[in-house]
Amino acid sequence: MTPDAYQAQRLLPLWDQTRLQKASALVIGVGGLGTPAALYLSAMGIGRLLLCDPDTIAVENLHRQPLYTPAHLGQFKVHILAQHLRALRPDLAIETYPQWADEAFLERVGAAVDIWIDGTDNFLSRLIIDEIANHLKKPWVYGAIFQWEGQVVLWDGLRYRDYFGEGAEGPSCNEAGVLGAIPGIIGSWQAALAAMYLAAPSIAPRHRLFQINLLTGQAETFTLEASSLPPLIAETPLEVSLMDLSPPSAYYWVDIREEPAPPLPFPHEHRPWYRYDQGDLPLSQPIVLVCETGNRSRSLAFALRQKLQRQDIYSLRGGIQSL
Repeated sequence: MTPDAYQAQRLLPLWDQTRLQKASALVIGVGGLGTPAALYLSAMGIGRLLLCDPDTIAVENLHRQPLYTPAHLGQFKVHILAQHLRALRPDLAIETYPQWADEAFLERVGAAVDIWIDGTDNFLSRLIIDEIANHLKKPWVYGAIFQWEGQVVLWDGLRYRDYFGEGAEGPSCNEAGVLGAIPGIIGSWQAALAAMYLAAPSIAPRHRLFQINLLTGQAETFTLEASSLPPLIAETPLEVSLMDLSPPSAYYWVDIREEPAPPLPFPHEHRPWYRYDQGDLPLSQPIVLVCETGNRSRSLAFALRQKLQRQDIYSLRGGIQSL
């Protein structure tokens, strides 16, 4: 591509196309999130792109990873994606790594890259990325998808785990389901945030949680602020079962599912998960958060403990399915 290809981009206020063309990005995971992220970073003019993913292409990937075709089944995703990007941008410097992005890889290879894109949508991988990025003072863009919804954050100094905790792994796309277009939206959003950080750093929206839900039509954003409070040392279990809560009426129950059906079998408040920290919670009763499976409520219970400096906020193990 010639420089003229970026003419419309150069017109953006505070945009420095040269900075982007000299910059590098590491895309960790090149599935539903990573393919659109890599595609748009390449098209926008990133100078050097590193692709890391150990997976090969499977038929169940195709509905949400349309860059791959049935002819590519069984081949490494990083190699097929690299072929496509080289056709798009012959001048693009590309490196492929068909392997896991573990701690050693991130410290060895990732340290020399300007920004990371988390395309794994995997909780354990995300915690590793968060840990090493914090150690190396490396900015990274988080993206996650679930059924009809997705969210993104550009991290640059704050920690993922300080807001989302160290909760259990949620169901995968193949387990919970996902609308095929959702990862395309979120992955493209990740590319936009990364490009803004590289080409227009003064206006890049750091530490803002962007959320979209195509089922409800809601799109929201929240600013994540650094807390001056010390980390809370968990002295009580974060997860509890119904047998631990006797009687249930002694607890203040909060249903954080988007659609509260079926309803909880005892008095409760419905507060969708994306509003989990909006509004007051009673000080006179311990709090129990309930979601569908117990995964999201565990992360939010951890985050609320950190924010409110309370030990009596719990997640119902197994979610509504355990009742």
